[in-house]
Amino acid sequence: MRGKKMTTGRWVLTVALSVTWLLSGLGAGGQTAEARISDLAASSGTFVDTERHWAKKEIAEAVSARWVQGFPDGTFRPETPVSQEQFMALVERMLPPFNGHEADDFAQDLYLKPVKGRWSEKTYKHLLPAGILPSGKPEEPLTRVEAARLTLAALGKQSEGEKYRGTTSRFFSDVSVDNEHQVVMVYPIYKLGVMAGYPDGTFRPNDKVSRAQAVVLLNRIREAQEELYPGKVTEAERQAMTKAVDSFVTTVMDKEKIRRYDDLVSYVQKNKLPVSEKFLQEHFSFMKYDVYDFIRFPRFDELIYYAKISEGKYRMTVQYYSGELGGSVDRTFYLSSADGKDFRLIGKDE
Repeated sequence: MRGKKMTTGRWVLTVALSVTWLLSGLGAGGQTAEARISDLAASSGTFVDTERHWAKKEIAEAVSARWVQGFPDGTFRPETPVSQEQFMALVERMLPPFNGHEADDFAQDLYLKPVKGRWSEKTYKHLLPAGILPSGKPEEPLTRVEAARLTLAALGKQSEGEKYRGTTSRFFSDVSVDNEHQVVMVYPIYKLGVMAGYPDGTFRPNDKVSRAQAVVLLNRIREAQEELYPGKVTEAERQAMTKAVDSFVTTVMDKEKIRRYDDLVSYVQKNKLPVSEKFLQEHFSFMKYDVYDFIRFPRFDELIYYAKISEGKYRMTVQYYSGELGGSVDRTFYLSSADGKDFRLIGKDE
């Protein structure tokens, strides 16, 4: 994915796409009911307004894959802006399945109230436990910086932005290093190769994302998922990995209510648990302090990505909403196993 040349600031689509385009207002009269297009009419992908468009091929491939369609008048309207709720619905279709859970009252009031009664309410409710959170009104056009933020969350890579806090490097002429809010979103999405800048050295963070750009960006998300979370992990391995981490965290924090690091180490050693001290240091070091705040652990029914990074070594990334103080968080756990059944919790570099 990295190193692919991208010209004139346009994202490049390289493979067929396989999700369903969600739009409201496609039908006659601008309907606002939920429009989950699942039975699309066959189309050649040729539209009167895409014949000379830079994304003609990409749009045709997306239509051929039957997850996006044009309008009744024979147009695709590639430059029409995508709204936040439309993009949220598209992102939802790109994610691995997850159950999620009922958000607390504060989160529901903050994030779900604006979409109450709208076609996108179910999408917002589903994505909330995964920490994929909107920042504006659902009908507002999606900007490039907002697309970057939501895409990072969808990939479980928001924490990548922490690498760039306080940086003096300037990647784009219109993204100031003093604007940390933009830096922590734009820099990592660029370094991941998912979004690029323009030939004039700008990123144009406040530009609206068009339908054509959204089509291509979704494919870049798919490519990034395959690159970031490699290896074949079976369903049995996924369940065993999740159970291993969930059981340990739940036991320590909820059942045993351990709050001091030394007590935690003693507990692991006494019970001969399959947990290394490096794992404890990476995830429970906050317990070493007399007074501490910690970002709460996930419930493990949120968005989870699994990867097999080498023979016998696995990685599990959970993207979740950690409450008012923590916000949207991604947390990565490393595990080892000789048989794919019994897992040991280890540190990143073990």
